[in-house]
Amino acid sequence: STQSTGEEDDAPPARPPKPEDSDDEDDNFDISAPAPDPVEAPIEHAAFQLRKETARFVEEDNDMITAARKIAQKFQQMAKYTKGRREILEMGATEEKSDFSSMTDMINTCKEIIALTKNIQKHATMISKNCPDKRLVLSLANSMEPMGMLAQQLNIIASVKAAACGKYNEAAEVEADEMLTINAQNLMKSVRDTVRASESCSVKMLSKPAANLQFKRRR
Repeated sequence: STQSTGEEDDAPPARPPKPEDSDDEDDNFDISAPAPDPVEAPIEHAAFQLRKETARFVEEDNDMITAARKIAQKFQQMAKYTKGRREILEMGATEEKSDFSSMTDMINTCKEIIALTKNIQKHATMISKNCPDKRLVLSLANSMEPMGMLAQQLNIIASVKAAACGKYNEAAEVEADEMLTINAQNLMKSVRDTVRASESCSVKMLSKPAANLQFKRRR
């Protein structure tokens, strides 16, 4: 039998290759960059505003900030897909050239966003239960309230878009894109407001915030 040198045992396991649509924080987000045009690129604009909010905090100790940042990135991916689809329809082609290989990818991304919103709601509820300031708790509840309904709507919109794509129904697909844009803007606004309200509540909490919900501002 071959004897181990000891060095091999101590070597860390090989890191898997980073996927192209990775949600790792290191995606060269520039907080000082100009925001995308709200008319020409409404989803990208809303995502940029949410990324700007999350970039104010140290992410390592806050699961809510991580979830909010991932929601923004996933909506950015979806915006690229819908833009790519629109170009394909305008050219009359059926070949898909985008970050999403199929509608299944888009539906899966919607499901991931929904799971992330539930994560944020769970953390926000935990914070509000430990905050004695009723005014701040009410503000947090109002910020968080639309999130559940908007997440459900997103699921329906994705299904409608998938059905329209499958039948190459351009009118239905354009309508689904418009609904998706409004939904994305409102959902990311709710997430952004919830992050802000959660930070305010965390300052007044009776007990020390959980280790994974530390609102530390970047210096």
